[in-house]
Amino acid sequence: MKISLFIILTLFISEAILAKENLIVNKQKRYNIENKQINESSGLACSTHNKKILWTHNDSGHMPIIYALSQKGKDRGTFYLDDMDSYDWEDMDAFVYQDKHYLLIADTGDNIKMRWDYRLYIIEEPKLNSAKKNASRSSISPAWTITFKYDDNQSHDVEAVAVDISREKILLLTKRTKQSILFELDLKPSNLDRTQVAIKVGELKQIKRPSALDISLDGKLMSVHTYARIHRFHYSSKKNQWKYDNSLKYKGLYQPEAMCLREDEKYYFVSSEKKSKLLKINAN
Repeated sequence: MKISLFIILTLFISEAILAKENLIVNKQKRYNIENKQINESSGLACSTHNKKILWTHNDSGHMPIIYALSQKGKDRGTFYLDDMDSYDWEDMDAFVYQDKHYLLIADTGDNIKMRWDYRLYIIEEPKLNSAKKNASRSSISPAWTITFKYDDNQSHDVEAVAVDISREKILLLTKRTKQSILFELDLKPSNLDRTQVAIKVGELKQIKRPSALDISLDGKLMSVHTYARIHRFHYSSKKNQWKYDNSLKYKGLYQPEAMCLREDEKYYFVSSEKKSKLLKINAN
């Protein structure tokens, strides 16, 4: 599905202001995260291989490790990643590409704007033998790595990253700019030895301090997470546009940073960067 991101952004700018008028407080459940090593969850991905599994990682200052957990926060495994730096991991996503299940890990954080290039690591999603038993510890190398900079030659703090598999693009949304800026990259560039350039495709004037981004596997639902809000947009094939739908409100989670939408689109999951807590929120 080929769509114009400029059209998308036009809808963001004109429709997002309506979020305050179309706010839904959805049912939610709160769980403790069992694995005490997960103490700064800053990225969350809903598995495309096993809908009972979530993936997360910690914020900056931690080893390159990802963790599997159940939808109720139970520990399902620890995975050590080789050949990867963990300068400031800020988001994750899960996607299916050429019949394989992958996870994207975004080393894109830059609170003080000191970096000149950034990295995205793509690994094959680990297969867990059971959703009820902890996986044995193992080590994984990236399937491919993307090193990139931004086409405005600026440093940016980005905590919201998603794969739009329908277009085979990676979307990156800035957090600390006056207006949130949306950039895009090819999912798998032809020359991975080169530093890629993320292209600016517009600004999201009504979305403030986004901390997570998710696009449904069919490319028809875009979810933007800000603190205690999930703004939702649906793609209209008749108008070739993204149309604002509503915003979901939740409560009871201190400094929520990470969000993902389950593959069947029934539930969102949100985790906290300061408390070992997980929310399961009805998406409908």
